[in-house]
Amino acid sequence: MNLTNSPFVNYVRFDSYVATTNQLVRLCSGQQVVEEILDAQRPGCPREFFNIPVKHNVTPTYDPERKGDVEMPVLRSRYDQRTGLSPNNPRQQLNEITPFIDGTLMYGPGKAWTDAIRELSEEFPGRLKALDPRANIKDSFPALNDIRLPMANPPPPREHELKPIKRFWLLGNPRGNENPFLLAFGILWFRYHNFLADEIHAANRSLNDEQVFNLARKKVIAVHQNIVLNHWLPAWLQLDADGHKYAIPDYDMSDRKYRYDPNIHPGISQEFQSAAFRFGHTLVTPGTWIRDGTCKFEKLNVNMGKGSGTAHALRLCNAYWNPQEFLDGSKSSLDNMLMGLASTLAEREDHIVVPDLREHLFGPLEFSRRDLVAINIQRARDHGLPDYNTVREAYGLKRRESWEEINTFNLSVEAGPNVDETLYPNGMYMHGPIQRLKALYGNTTAPDNLDLFSGGLLETTPDGPGELFQTIILEQFLRIRHGDRFWFENTNNGLFSQREVDEIKTITITDIVLNVTNIQPDMINENPFVFNQTASDPCPQPRQLVADSNETVNNTEVLEQCTGVQHYDYFSGSEVSFALSFALLALFVPVTIGIMVFMSRLRQRRIAAARRQQAPKKKSMEPNTYIATEWMGQNEGERNVKVKFDVERKKIHVTDRGRRPLRMIDLRYVKKKVNFRIAKDSDVISVRVPEEIDLVLRFPDESFRQVFVAKLEDFLRSISVTRDTHEWTEALILKNATTKEMRQKTLDKFLRVICLQAFKHGDIDTSDISRDLGAMNDISKIQLTRTEFAEALGLKPTSMFVRNMFLMVDKDKNGLVSFNEFLEMFTILAKGNAADKAEMLFNMYDLRGRGHLTFEQFTKMIKSMLDLSDTSLDDSDVETLVETMYEKAGVPARREMTLDGFKRVFASDEYAETLENATLQLQGAKKQWQGRGKIEKSFSDRRKTFIDNLGQDDTTEPQINRKSHVKVPTTAAKAPASGVRKYWNTFTKYVENQRREIFWMTLYIFVCIGIFLERAFYYSFEREHVGLRRLAGYGVTVTRGAASGMMFTYSSLLVTMSRNTITFLRETFLHRFIPFDSFHAMHKIVAYMALGFTVTHVIGHGINLYHISTWASGDLNCVFREYFRATDKLASFHYWAWTTITGLTGIALTLIVIVIYVFATPYARRNLFSAFWTTHSLYIFLYAFMLAHGWGRLVQAPITQNFLYGPLFIYVMDKLISYSRKKSEISVVKAELLPSDVLGLTFKRPLNFEYKSGQWVRIACLELGESEYHPFTLTSSPHEENLSLHIRAVGPWTMNMRKTYDANNRDETPFPKLYLDGPFGEGHQDWYRYRVAVLVGGGIGVTPFASILKDIVFKSRTSVVRFPCEKVYFLWVTRTQKQFEWLTDIIREFQQKFDLRTTMLYICERHFQKVCGKSLFTGLRATTHFGRPQFEEFFRSLHVEHPKVKQVGVFSCGPPPMTLTVDRACNAMNKYQDFPSYIHHFENF
Repeated sequence: MNLTNSPFVNYVRFDSYVATTNQLVRLCSGQQVVEEILDAQRPGCPREFFNIPVKHNVTPTYDPERKGDVEMPVLRSRYDQRTGLSPNNPRQQLNEITPFIDGTLMYGPGKAWTDAIRELSEEFPGRLKALDPRANIKDSFPALNDIRLPMANPPPPREHELKPIKRFWLLGNPRGNENPFLLAFGILWFRYHNFLADEIHAANRSLNDEQVFNLARKKVIAVHQNIVLNHWLPAWLQLDADGHKYAIPDYDMSDRKYRYDPNIHPGISQEFQSAAFRFGHTLVTPGTWIRDGTCKFEKLNVNMGKGSGTAHALRLCNAYWNPQEFLDGSKSSLDNMLMGLASTLAEREDHIVVPDLREHLFGPLEFSRRDLVAINIQRARDHGLPDYNTVREAYGLKRRESWEEINTFNLSVEAGPNVDETLYPNGMYMHGPIQRLKALYGNTTAPDNLDLFSGGLLETTPDGPGELFQTIILEQFLRIRHGDRFWFENTNNGLFSQREVDEIKTITITDIVLNVTNIQPDMINENPFVFNQTASDPCPQPRQLVADSNETVNNTEVLEQCTGVQHYDYFSGSEVSFALSFALLALFVPVTIGIMVFMSRLRQRRIAAARRQQAPKKKSMEPNTYIATEWMGQNEGERNVKVKFDVERKKIHVTDRGRRPLRMIDLRYVKKKVNFRIAKDSDVISVRVPEEIDLVLRFPDESFRQVFVAKLEDFLRSISVTRDTHEWTEALILKNATTKEMRQKTLDKFLRVICLQAFKHGDIDTSDISRDLGAMNDISKIQLTRTEFAEALGLKPTSMFVRNMFLMVDKDKNGLVSFNEFLEMFTILAKGNAADKAEMLFNMYDLRGRGHLTFEQFTKMIKSMLDLSDTSLDDSDVETLVETMYEKAGVPARREMTLDGFKRVFASDEYAETLENATLQLQGAKKQWQGRGKIEKSFSDRRKTFIDNLGQDDTTEPQINRKSHVKVPTTAAKAPASGVRKYWNTFTKYVENQRREIFWMTLYIFVCIGIFLERAFYYSFEREHVGLRRLAGYGVTVTRGAASGMMFTYSSLLVTMSRNTITFLRETFLHRFIPFDSFHAMHKIVAYMALGFTVTHVIGHGINLYHISTWASGDLNCVFREYFRATDKLASFHYWAWTTITGLTGIALTLIVIVIYVFATPYARRNLFSAFWTTHSLYIFLYAFMLAHGWGRLVQAPITQNFLYGPLFIYVMDKLISYSRKKSEISVVKAELLPSDVLGLTFKRPLNFEYKSGQWVRIACLELGESEYHPFTLTSSPHEENLSLHIRAVGPWTMNMRKTYDANNRDETPFPKLYLDGPFGEGHQDWYRYRVAVLVGGGIGVTPFASILKDIVFKSRTSVVRFPCEKVYFLWVTRTQKQFEWLTDIIREFQQKFDLRTTMLYICERHFQKVCGKSLFTGLRATTHFGRPQFEEFFRSLHVEHPKVKQVGVFSCGPPPMTLTVDRACNAMNKYQDFPSYIHHFENF
């Protein structure tokens, strides 16, 4: 409906004729009747707009800014969702209350409403709730709506703002506070009910509150039925100038036509609702007079919108939804209002509507003033009403064949000759409007396409509605009366007797007014519905109220002006909060990252601080021994030590508090001065001995340092060593100190050059050295102390073996080993034959060069070797062993052992090859390193640097490798013919190796996609009737799908976190179908998917919230039906985001997800493990807030719990299992501080603790915190009695662990106990399932393989144990050779036990491991390579070595770059069709 095209609607000229019989009271009663039988005010859900375009040149009021695109909002009516699906099933609009006159107006639309407005008190039985129940009925008012009943509460257009609903009076009619006229009648009926309740209670005191209420209610309804049908309706349908009313058939119990008939449908017809009963809009006045009982018309104080003022009458347009300004609860307010209504004459019955309805009807905030007439016409079109003539025919009336036939009422005939011809040509009452409409419709012959409302109004006569509307209205009310079984005149229902019916018929509206107000009979008309021209009105109105006439009386406007239309942008006020909220959320990511980086750096500072030891304030009880704290370097930190001066041996011994040797300073050969650097700003001293690492000590105070310095000076004087003393600052001392780390770097170069030169022919090639390492002169001048010599070999400096070798190598007897001396020794070991090596060993113990070893010296040599290998034998066993060797050499018992005899023992034909191979351990390497001929470059030869073919000997112990020198013909592998074929091979091998993972991951992804699509489809189509998609577009489709995806993925994470369950299930047959070892990877993948859904959900809701924030707040109630929001609260962005459960929990969830994911990055796990673990513990809040997120019920009932039931049950049960284990205190049996900051813990094995090699546990130290658990791999073997862990101190917790279990810090107190959780399974424990297994450890990642290697030893010795694995390759990759230190003994332990003779050559293990690729001294069958490992070449060699193996299990543990390199090598090998499948299992740390 376009307002610009309807001159009918815009024709608002007022003539001089006003209603002479209609009173405004009758009109207000008509609105009361409408509210009683009809409630179709609510628009449909979802909102459907049927807006009306407006043009500025026609209606400038609505478009003051001349935008040209303004539309007056009209929402389509609510309808039965089962209708409107086809032309044969048109929409059926809903009436939300009963069509009966049954007291809905007074008591509300339902029982709950009724109970809410009742007094419910035996003190005032039967009453409706009053503001003051003790007040006189005639002065009482309803209670305020402080319980916030859902009454209609549009914004008052005058103020253009929302107001709280609790300001309204508590009435049965939800719209009873719309305007003062309607409210006056609502209060009138409220009082009348309480009046009757008091009468009933007074007549019968035995009745309780409920009985009184129901009796009063029954009579009120009956009186109302009588007044409406018998008093009001006849006057409404027709009231001529003589006061004659329309004759409505009486209710006749004897006539079936005019009594209750159950076959009659009382429902409200569309024609009645949308057109006929809207006829009353033409009678509405722009306001009303207010007077008292003395006919004094009050001068009113009114609010003009922008300020206050005065007026003589109440203006309707400014009183919408502000009725309490005039009905304020004062005693006279209602009386004066009713008397003013009785005096005010209604507008004349015609087609004209006053501006208060036509231009200034209330509207929503976005369009505060609307046009009721335009809405009426548009509403009829919305409801699909037929045209004017069609409706006439439907009601049995004659069609109008011409426009002129619509209304033939002639004022000249009816009213006399004094008719204004300019207004009424030829006296025709509707001539002008009919002609204008005819022109608008194209001057058609008949009004066939005329709207029903327009045509019906054109039939209006001065006596009332025309024929059509009169027929429609009468037909409707008769159906209501005859279809109501409880109609008061139906004596068959037993409600009233005939006498009571007759009594009710005598009650008029005047009787009610006089009974419940202070109005006297002479103050009001006898019949307020009718203006009696024959009798004088007690107080006639001063003048007819005319809208916008600017009339004044005594300089005061008669009627105030209406405030203009105002528009509203619902997003206004949300701009800042919207931008800030999402900006802060976006900034929270880099801020969290910044906090993470800051915490990482702070952690580094704390680690440095943690390395600082507090020097103990006590003196040693041992002679010449002093307790201090040694500073070892910036990275190494500090340690508590004991320093002992050995005057007899001219040495300074540094030990820990348990007397374990740490270092030794030999001063026997010192010729230069010893430097003292004493800190003048602290209690630090640095002792620098030439060729030694500085000894930097910290003392608790100056007195302790003075005592130490004095004793040190005495010690140096006693051994004839001079010293210099310098005073420096502590910072300068530490900066210039020579630390072990600095010295080690130099020694690394030294050893590298030694190895390079050991494998050269002839003299040293200095050009090669310079080209490789540079600065040959500096390196050649390096000399090793005995301590450095021992540490270089990985041995203790106090070992007799080291002592003898050092004395042998130190040919110039200066107490140091020079470059050439070390090179000579190393060359023999690396390149010498068995005789050379046997002679070197002989010379080690024949230090005086006498050419023989006594029986005691030979025995001492054997014992030193046994000590070296940690093998303990009784003296008798040693003596037996020596005697056996003497016999083998042909030397008489207990005689001197000559070099020839020594060679016969160790370099005989039987053992020559063993001794020679012990150096390099394999022939291929021997050929390569010894340089016997040109080094072969063929693949078959190069593979031997990786593959170790172990030979059998005569030992009776089983060997892991039972093959002897397998010779395998080699053929070059055929590369794929094309790149496509190469990638195809890669793909097929990958699918073959990862088929289970691919299946389950694909299935999971498809399930996630299905969940997403199901919700997306549901909210796009199946839930279209809600309107959420129409509001937010397809953004809601995406967000709801993402929300369900989040629920599923986050719930799935609980399953992947159930470690006990996974460990249990992987031992069942299910492991053949489900890759339980990949659950950690699955956890990450699911987490990434959850993050993707989360990001989608958050971004989508950012868009959705913008759309929602731009919508009318009232319309949102339709979308969010299950969410309560006060009608005075604007649904702004900050309202949704910051004041609702859904919004707050959504923000909290977003922040939690950001924190969890940022601290779950590899950087955080590597540098801030405790922060990673702590932030991951926020998952409890994550799931709690996820549940609470749905409690707001904005879109749907919460369903998160449906996804959580199963996973949560599994997870809770799993945690209970862990909790039951965690609280068992485990005693620590042994704690050992190992090199490379490694702590070795051995603790008791709990009963029923079953595990497999390669599994891991979580521990908590009771002294450091009972709830802080950290995961570590077990290094013990399942057959061992105790459990063991090797923990490297790389963070605050692990450093504290090392410090806590340091015996030097315990003061003989027992070690703190542990809590243990586990074991938990992982892929490494399946090493035995593959015929060939490759174990690759990176740094501390070697720990799971320590357990596996021990397990291999045990299982290989147990004949009853059989497992598929035939060959195990162990590779240990580290950044520096230093990291080999702590595990060397573990590996040596299980390998040396195969052949006792290998212990003889455990001399140069450290150096040969570091540089040459073979261990000369431990007997370890492993090659050490410098540079990055060539895994591809290694895996290629495995195929040549094991051509029949179809699958090779590759197990790696270490930092991500290393495991990634291994993974790439496996993938590269899987490109070859004839190669085995390399199945990679890895763990990162």
